[in-house]
Amino acid sequence: MYMLQNKTLLIGGILVLFVLAGGGYYVFSANKPAQSTDVVQKVQEDVVPTIKPDDLGLTFTARSDNKAVKFIITNIKGITSVDYEISYTAKGDIPRGVIGRVETKSIDTQIETKYIDLGTCSSGKCKYDEGVTSVKLVLKITKTDGKNYSSEQTLAL
Repeated sequence: MYMLQNKTLLIGGILVLFVLAGGGYYVFSANKPAQSTDVVQKVQEDVVPTIKPDDLGLTFTARSDNKAVKFIITNIKGITSVDYEISYTAKGDIPRGVIGRVETKSIDTQIETKYIDLGTCSSGKCKYDEGVTSVKLVLKITKTDGKNYSSEQTLAL
């Protein structure tokens, strides 16, 4: 019985030490000043330089029925790849979009996408979104030096 009481006291003492150590850590870490300059510096490093659409020779057009869009980039010198995001709002304020990537390995003159449907297509049948009045194109351009750039253009339908 005496042995059991000593074990209980020992376990209780260890638990108290853990609680005190955890509380001390919390108090000292909560009083530590925030590293705001590190956060600001990190945000500044993440800013991606932009390229004007005209400098890329970018053309963003809609098909004659305004149910699909495509883009062309004629100035591809130094570009290794282009990631694109096409976004728009359909009837009922429903946000919609498409993402894709074009590699320039086998392209010599220009980047030209096929028409990208503004809706959903399956087995050759498309259901186009209604109420689309404008479409935004955002490009992430990777150059041969490994740096990333962005460009964007909006198309009114």
